[in-house]
Amino acid sequence: MLPRLLIACLFVTSVFAQNAPVLFPKPQMVRYSEEKFPVSLLTVAVPTAANAEVRFALQELKSIVGEHTEMGIRNAPSSASATFQWVVRKEGGALPEVSERDGKSNREHYRLTVSAKGVRIEAQTSAGLYYAVQTLRQLIAGEGKTAFIPGVVIEDQPALTYRGVMMDFAHGGLLTIAEIKRQIDFLARWKTNQYYFYNEVSIELKGFPNIAYRSGYTQAQVREIIAYGRQRHMDVVPFLNLYGHLHELLRNEQYAGLAIGQYGHELDPRKPETNALLKDWIGQYANLFPGPFIHVGFDETWETKRIADDKDARINSEDLWVQQLTFVQAELKKYGKAVLAWTDMNNYYPDIIQKIPAEVIPVLWEYKPDTVEINRYLNPILKEQKPFFIQPAVSGWGHIYPDANYTYDNIDLCLQAGVKHKALGFIHSVWTDPVEPFVRASWLFMAYGCIGAWQGQVPDKKHFTEMYSRVMYPQVAGEMQKAFDDLEASNEALDKCLGRNTNGMPRGTIIESWSNPFLPYYLKNTGEHVTDFRNARRLSESAQAELVTALARCSPKDTAFIHSMIVTARLMRYSATRFLWAKTICDRWNESMLERKKNDFVAYDLVYPCHGLLVDVMDEAGELKTAYSEAWRSEYMPYRLNTMLGRFDVENGLWQKLSLKVIGYRIENKPDHVADQSFETLFKPDF
Repeated sequence: MLPRLLIACLFVTSVFAQNAPVLFPKPQMVRYSEEKFPVSLLTVAVPTAANAEVRFALQELKSIVGEHTEMGIRNAPSSASATFQWVVRKEGGALPEVSERDGKSNREHYRLTVSAKGVRIEAQTSAGLYYAVQTLRQLIAGEGKTAFIPGVVIEDQPALTYRGVMMDFAHGGLLTIAEIKRQIDFLARWKTNQYYFYNEVSIELKGFPNIAYRSGYTQAQVREIIAYGRQRHMDVVPFLNLYGHLHELLRNEQYAGLAIGQYGHELDPRKPETNALLKDWIGQYANLFPGPFIHVGFDETWETKRIADDKDARINSEDLWVQQLTFVQAELKKYGKAVLAWTDMNNYYPDIIQKIPAEVIPVLWEYKPDTVEINRYLNPILKEQKPFFIQPAVSGWGHIYPDANYTYDNIDLCLQAGVKHKALGFIHSVWTDPVEPFVRASWLFMAYGCIGAWQGQVPDKKHFTEMYSRVMYPQVAGEMQKAFDDLEASNEALDKCLGRNTNGMPRGTIIESWSNPFLPYYLKNTGEHVTDFRNARRLSESAQAELVTALARCSPKDTAFIHSMIVTARLMRYSATRFLWAKTICDRWNESMLERKKNDFVAYDLVYPCHGLLVDVMDEAGELKTAYSEAWRSEYMPYRLNTMLGRFDVENGLWQKLSLKVIGYRIENKPDHVADQSFETLFKPDF
């Protein structure tokens, strides 16, 4: 029996004697046969004339086979005698080019044939060969000497030309170089061909020594990332902000004078010094990133609009926006770059799309699962008949674990709109604004979007975690699927309790997760959501148990990932615990003292040194702080870690102070003393 497969980013069931049905519509042909080929018989010849890209794809094949069989692929004495045959018809074509905008390129096309005689790949370029090898990775069934590849013919190429993931390197933790490489390897499995490096001031710039000092990446590190992506046919594209979202620059006294307002978010395009700085930056970025595309941001220039609306009628924020984008595009044109820019200011200025430079490619972003909202930004682009990209996101910026259904629906609706209206490309965003969450929790959803971009239709949500777990974690697929499903359900339960009233902050549970749980608002809220909080705890505990079990049998390469997921589960549990325990502590005291008028061991229940309710929370928060720090360092650089650990320290202070207050109160009064005030009134719990 063959496992279910994610073939060529197409979900396909195993083929039995009866030929199981394909689970998902596919843009290309997949046809199984009853034949199979033993992996142990694979041999390959690598001609001395083969270029570096072909050699890398074949080395990738050898690594994949080694993972499954612990045996390498033997070298064949000649190409004719090899059981792994390959043909690459054209030189070059390693990375996506601007010339593919017409959607007619077959650069990534491949045909994969497996029979009882061997494996054959025919590809237009080395990119097609590499993607065929990624598909072959999914086809291998079994382990060791019994591993085999089922007979199949696959004809495949992508539905969308440009398929990218945008990683946030500005708001949260800064991924280590090793972690970025792990991400690129992961995304390459789903045939992603662009990795967008979102940067505000996190890349070293010559002549600006304070930018990115110990809080970003050197140019040498960026070049290393670019080279690593290129080997895997992934263009690392700079995703900049050259107008707004530059607080980390403008908060410095040296650059504060370049701001348009008092609060340091946006540059002032009217100042010659602004464009002198941007000319320097643009030259450095253009020379650092060799690819043909560059995204310049230009989103959410709210400060300029606010100043224009409220204070200075001489400022026309729409005109400034168009003026500045025109300037930036003209500068980048000197370096041969194709410019992409966000279009959300269309929300304030309905005619702005017709005013942007003709060569700028608009990028529609909408992170809500709402067709009306998507069309509000899409229709002006369609009206002007402009080629465009569309950009959904993983809804993880406001949650400890991403909001799964919200994310799936957002991706699905954006993809439908993109495919229907022939979008040039699809960019899948991963934002880290609240800093706390780990990006690893978003990997599942990144795969979902990347698969959809390749095949032009998203996978079936009902089976997705099962199929994904079988492909990614074959030794522990059952445990990982259950853990993913439990984390999803735990977030749904927590989402019923928190995150509904954040008003201008990122929507989601995480914003309130460190709030004072003893405030009247939260005690009332907890009372209304006790069942939801308990469900969140139960489900996160179940996820943790599955992940701990998986650790014992998983591949060593997956242990760091699973450890991060365990910490994610524990954070979710703790968020629910602190609110439930606050209510329980108040209820225990108030029921005893105010209702029953009896001091019946209440202090024992609250502050006993090893079993008290207040001690429970201190123990859990303290252990979680250590685990969180370890998980952070396995994924991120140290930058911003102290900010996050400070939350645990303040949190411990809340419960520690309360514990000492209760102990002091107990000592100062007689054993049978009955208090006449509620717990929250008497002890005034606060940070």
